[in-house]
Amino acid sequence: AVVSTQSTGENILDVSNWLRTTDYKGKVGLTVKIHVDPTKIAEFETLTKEHLSTTLFEPGVLHFRVNRDYNRDSGVFWFVEEWESPAALLTHLNTTWFRDSYVPRSKELCVAPSLRALYLITSA
Repeated sequence: AVVSTQSTGENILDVSNWLRTTDYKGKVGLTVKIHVDPTKIAEFETLTKEHLSTTLFEPGVLHFRVNRDYNRDSGVFWFVEEWESPAALLTHLNTTWFRDSYVPRSKELCVAPSLRALYLITSA
């Protein structure tokens, strides 16, 4: 169940302040809507496969999936993530590969800022 959400058009790393300072220790979810330049979708998909190949083996990842929007011509992709704790997500955001490689490379492929929802997950 979602108990609260935080959406922002800012850089994904901006959520790190909450992740660093919260006393919440439970599961967190992050959903990101990414707008890829339709002429760069193949390149984005290659980058995303690289991202998945490292992220799926990080400690604390519970669920990590990338979905293409139903309107395949739009260039929209949805990242749906669940992490065992804010600390696990913060660790992911601070990995050298994510921060120094994935983020700058993905920005070059996007046509609009991504939208994000960060939320707490509780038992159903």
